Parts: sequence; structure tokens; C-alpha cells
Amino acid sequence: MGRRALLAFFLSLLVIIGYNHFVAKKYPVQVRGPGLQLEERVTPAPLTLPRPLSSRPQERDTFPVKITEQAKEVIVQTDLVELVITSSGARIKSCRLKDYPEERIEVDTIEKQLVQINQALTQALPEKKKFLYREQAKLELLLEKSRQKPRAVELVSLPAAIDADFSPALILPDDEDVSIALNTALYDCSQEGLTLNEGRPEGQLEFTYTDTLGRRVKKRFTFSNSNYSIGLDISFQGWQRHDLAEGHFFVSCGPDVGLPQARRERRAQAYQGPVTYFLTNGNGQGWIKKEKYTRRENNVFTRREHLGRVVWSGLGNKYFLTALIPAQPAQSVVVERNKFGEQKVALRVPWEGTGPYNFQLYLGPKKGEQLKQIGVTLEKTIDYGFFGPIARFIYQILLFFSRWTNNFGWAIVLLCFVVKIVFYPLTHRSFESMQKMQHEMKSVQPEMEALREKFKANPQKLNKEIMGLYRRRGINPMASCQSGCLPLVLQMPVFFALYAVLYNSIELRGAPFLGWVQDLSAKDPYYILPILMGISMFVQQKLTGIGGTGGAQQEQAKMMGYLMPVFLTWIFASLPAGVVLYWLTFNTLTALQQLLIRKKQEVVTA
Repeated sequence: MGRRALLAFFLSLLVIIGYNHFVAKKYPVQVRGPGLQLEERVTPAPLTLPRPLSSRPQERDTFPVKITEQAKEVIVQTDLVELVITSSGARIKSCRLKDYPEERIEVDTIEKQLVQINQALTQALPEKKKFLYREQAKLELLLEKSRQKPRAVELVSLPAAIDADFSPALILPDDEDVSIALNTALYDCSQEGLTLNEGRPEGQLEFTYTDTLGRRVKKRFTFSNSNYSIGLDISFQGWQRHDLAEGHFFVSCGPDVGLPQARRERRAQAYQGPVTYFLTNGNGQGWIKKEKYTRRENNVFTRREHLGRVVWSGLGNKYFLTALIPAQPAQSVVVERNKFGEQKVALRVPWEGTGPYNFQLYLGPKKGEQLKQIGVTLEKTIDYGFFGPIARFIYQILLFFSRWTNNFGWAIVLLCFVVKIVFYPLTHRSFESMQKMQHEMKSVQPEMEALREKFKANPQKLNKEIMGLYRRRGINPMASCQSGCLPLVLQMPVFFALYAVLYNSIELRGAPFLGWVQDLSAKDPYYILPILMGISMFVQQKLTGIGGTGGAQQEQAKMMGYLMPVFLTWIFASLPAGVVLYWLTFNTLTALQQLLIRKKQEVVTA
């Protein structure tokens, strides 16, 4: 492959990475069904999720509510999760996933950030201090958690823990006092706790609240030992249609999901925030709605209502999801974001009597097999980007190889072998064509040097004579680039799809390879793989013999032979170790293939 083609490839790679950093993160892709027009409105009405705050919207900094001090905690244990449900509002106070260790943030790192915030508070303006105090509260709570023993991943966010703002919550948009009572009052629970296992695969908890008018609200939770789905049935015993002036109520979840990540990836393209699935027709087809905001909407309280047939709505990050799934499509979904960027969602449910109203809660990982079990297309929340179909195919291959090798690193190596085998005939012909072209170019080099000397004062005449020389000898100067670039171009979708799989698939979160590589979805901490990959690139270029065969072209080729590996090492140093491992394996196999071709040609010419 010629140096210009290599340079074009790496410049293209820079453009893609730059796009992911500056554009894709800020404006996530939205997929809409054909012909669907979504009615969206920013509602100035006094609806607030999950509990109304002040009647003056400009003062709504957060979603604060204080949990009742006398509340009891009901613990639910399964083989997959540990749940803590508070009797105050019958809401989930904690949800830890036992199979996924939390990502620890070093205490020193948090303490340094707290010192910086304390210093900033001494000089900050009053409005800025609100943001700093909020960040300070999050860091203090995170510091407390970091000092504890390592535990499982927590899906209840820091903002929810700070404000005791737990879900699922009930909202009556026309009655602020009743909404507050429904989500803070003490509910009676049918049991002190619940433990599920293989011998007891399912169980229920029922929470009941009776107000001063004798009306009852019941929340029945149904748990399973084998999955992350929770059944939720809500009943309104003794309630009448006139108790809901607007004829509907809301069920909400949030704010946010999960705790902060230890490493903040600047090139992160994974969407974090509200996600909703709308039906477009009666055949079950639909599209996903993700929220994006303008600069004017930053640092202000924002409320939106999206009308349509809502199959489910929830909050997700790169690896985890909390979703609220109604038994029948809801009328709309409301999304709120406070001035600190904390978001929550709520489904609007029309009043159809005392109920029960049936829902499912999904509190778990964005793992394809688990999400498909729910049967409502939750797996679409795993966004592999433009090369999604290829990425899903690669994902299945990696899963197959990982079951065989018990290691995703070796699964990536085997995947590279498969790709090389598939493309072997094409790359073999391409390399042979390149070697032939280099031999032909070397044979006409003396004549080209003579032409350069003869027409050095007339560049146009020189180019014409050189092209004439190519025609007489039957040489196509573009054949080298075409034959060398084609295999690489065909494998680019595989490369970028693999990047998407490694970056977004929770199975590779914390997946080790060798001693120093303990997470294939993160960069190599010691940059050993990128350095080896750069060396393999240098060796590959030496075997290929890119560039000219003499004079200035040879000097340029030498310079490119050193600069390209260094440039490639710099690019790959911050990419996931699994991607670097794939490219290192690819370069090694390519170099071996080129070496065999050269040996074969040396035998033929001898």
C-alpha cells in the first residue's frame, strides 16, 4: 500500500475519532420510524417528577424529598441482586447487581476534587455556588462509599441517594399534597424481607398505604431469582374518577442511574440519559427516542412531554439500564432535567378504574441475552452505531470463542484468525500484485532517473514522458494502491464494529487477557500492546517495502516508515486494549503472510 493511501487512511481515522469526541457524544444518533411525526412539547404546567417542588419553576434546582425517619427497610435477596425497599413510599432505595463489581474511584482522587471545590467556593458567585455545593454533596457521598469494602454495582444514583428521591414513584399532576403523601408516607409491608434461590425461584412483597379518607394504594412487587425483571402492580382501592381531576396519573423512575465511572473517557460515545421506545404501527415496529438539549437548556430546569404509544421508557448509561414497562402502551412520557443535569422519566397512565395497573421494572445490565428475555426490544438500548449489524455478528462470534477459551482476549485473537482466513485469497493476490509492481517499478528506475535529469526544467514534459514510459512497459502506477488498500478498506467495518463491541458490551467490562491487561474495554495501563502494535507496523512496512526505490522517493519512504508506526502507536494508545490486541494480531499475521510471499518469489526468481 502506498504512503499516500496510508496517510489517507490515518487521516480518515482521525476524522472518525474526532467526530466521536466532538459530535457523537453531544448529539447522539436518533432512529425514527418512517413517516412518524412525534408530537413534542415543553410543558410549562406545574407537573414535576416525581414530586412537585416550589410553585416557582425557577427555584426548582433539584427533586428534593426527605425520607420518613421511621421508615423500615425491606431487603430482597436473589442470586442476581440485592434490593433494599424503603417503606417510605414503597420505593427502591438500593439495587446492587451481584455479578458486577463496582468500579472503584481512589479515595485520593475524590479528596483532591473536594479540595478543588472548596477552593472554588471561596470565590464563586452565588449562582455558581449552587452547582459547587451539589457537586460537593455527590463527592462526599462517593467518598463515603469508596472507603467501604468493594461491593457490587449500585444502580441507585448519587442524586437519588442525596435527596431520598427513589423510584418507582406515583404522581398526581393535579394534587401536589397527595403526590407527596403517596411517595413519603409509611406503607405497611406484607413481609419483613424476602430471599429467593433455586428452591424458591419467585416471591412477592405487597406494600399498602391508607390515607385519612380511607383510600388505599397498593404496590405489589413480584421478584424472580433468574432475571432482573420485577413485576409491579399498582391498585387504588376506594379511589374514584373525580379523585384525579386530569384523568391520569404518572409512574416515574430516576433521577439518573448508577454511580460515576472511575475513568472518564473523553472519547466516550455511549449515550447516557433517558431512552424511550415508541410504536409506529400495529406490527410491533417502533423507534427509540433519546434526549438531546440545546445550550440554552443547560443549567435550567427543563420539562418535555412526548406523545405516542410508549412501549417502555427508562434511564441508561453505557452498561446498565433502569426501565419502566407498562403492560399496555402508555399515552406519553415526560422527561425532566434539573439545572444540575440530573434526569428522570415518567409514564402517563390514563385512569381506568381502581386497577391493578401492571408494569415491569428492569433493573440490570445491558446484556443482550437478559434484555431479550423481557420481550419488548430492550436490547435496542445497546447501541453499536453505524456498523450495528456487523457488530452484533462479531459479538456472537466473540461469545462463542469466549465460551471455548474462557478468555475474551484469546477470543479476539481467534476472531482475527477467522477474518484473515476469510480475506486470505484477496490479500494474497493483493500482496503478490504489490510485489510485482515494486519489481516492475524497480526495473524502470534507471530510465525514470534519466528522464528526470533530461527534463528537470520542464515538469509538465517530465510527467508526460514518465506516463509514456509506463504505457510502453505496461505498468499501471495506481495498481499498487488499489491492490494494497482494498483488503484494508474491506476490513475497516470489522475494525470499527469490533471497537463498538468492545466499548459497549458489558461482557467485556473488566474482562482480563494477560497479567497486566485486566480490562479489555479500557486502554492498556502500561501501553505495552500499543508499543508492540507500532513495532509490528514497522516490521510490516519493511516487508512490504512501501515507497520509492531510489533518490528522494527512498528518503520519503524511510521517513514514512518511521513516522507511521509512531503515529499509529499514539492513536491506539488511548483505545481499548481489545482493539489494540486485534490490530496487533492482524499486523503480525499480515507480516507473516508477506514474508511467505517474498520467500516464494525469491525461490521463483532464483
